[in-house]
Amino acid sequence: MKRIIGIATCAVMLSALAITATAKPPVVPVYEAAADINNAGWLTAPAEDGRYYVVYTGTKGMTREQVAQFALLRAAEFTAESGLEWFAVTQTKTQKVALVLKDDLKSRSGSIIGGPGGASTGSGSAGASTSPRGAADASTAGGASTGGFGGGAPPTQVTERWVPPMVLQTVLVIQMGKGDDAKFPGLKKAPEIFSAKTTAEEIRAKMTP
Repeated sequence: MKRIIGIATCAVMLSALAITATAKPPVVPVYEAAADINNAGWLTAPAEDGRYYVVYTGTKGMTREQVAQFALLRAAEFTAESGLEWFAVTQTKTQKVALVLKDDLKSRSGSIIGGPGGASTGSGSAGASTSPRGAADASTAGGASTGGFGGGAPPTQVTERWVPPMVLQTVLVIQMGKGDDAKFPGLKKAPEIFSAKTTAEEIRAKMTP
């Protein structure tokens, strides 16, 4: 009986160790600029009435609060970079969008899935949202080194099964200014005003481990 109990205990311990060893660490959000609107990170663009769009697209696993905080941080830093003191959020929206990954099959350039015999340069075309990896063997057309798809586009069944991950994205419309003069044309009610310096410092402090 003792032997049976001992074996069972060892089995439980080994199972626990296996789960611990294979468990993935939690995803740590990275605050960074986005290459374009389809990639994770922040973007800013002019809006109407002298205002600006501030967009933050999260990565898989980021919460609604994290994405909203990163958008607010970018708004604060953008205001400071513009030489202004405060910003007001006149509009805000958080939604789910499809995220284009760097190794997205549908948007890779010809360097990986290009024509027969094409050698990979390891870099995508300018402005592309992909960064193909690896080097193709130009002497082996259609082989694994030219992308594994025999040259040309990947099979239809591959692209049809591929579904881009859905992530959270926060879009802010902000108005920036300095001093006590704050007018908001087109708004019936004055929005909340944030200090650029204080807001950035507070969010940055929360991000510090």
